[in-house]
Amino acid sequence: MKNLILCCTVLFCSLFKAQIGRDKEWESAILILSTRIECTSFDNKGFLSIGMKIPSENGKNYYSLRGHFNWWDLPERKFIVIPELDYFHKIKSFEGQKAVIRSLYLGAGITPNAVSPKFGINFYYFFTAELGYNYEFTPYKHFSTKGFRYSWGINLVF
Repeated sequence: MKNLILCCTVLFCSLFKAQIGRDKEWESAILILSTRIECTSFDNKGFLSIGMKIPSENGKNYYSLRGHFNWWDLPERKFIVIPELDYFHKIKSFEGQKAVIRSLYLGAGITPNAVSPKFGINFYYFFTAELGYNYEFTPYKHFSTKGFRYSWGINLVF
């Protein structure tokens, strides 16, 4: 059932995007629906990450505010949310009709405990992969978030 809901959501959002294009009238709806859903790993901990990805006017820069949620890695089953503010810059676009990789981007994110430079790849407009490293400046109280990080995600509209 979860897979069916996910597939329907991706299909609905892609059809929605195809209908509205980039008209100025739909800018507020696009901002509300520009959601990213990712599976993120900080060192050896897994997170479900959800947040908005907002493009700049020129389309080469993106700002993102997301939360990393975890409730399964601690024995006490505490619900953990780590907020992150991101900035991404598109360094290369591949606009061919048969291009699997659509763009490459560099970015950085900051959480209350760490800063993270990142490199990302966008596949078929919807799927993304990011690699980075968390430099922890304040130890997190439950576990360390220092170290290598990666994520796989879906951009629902962009």
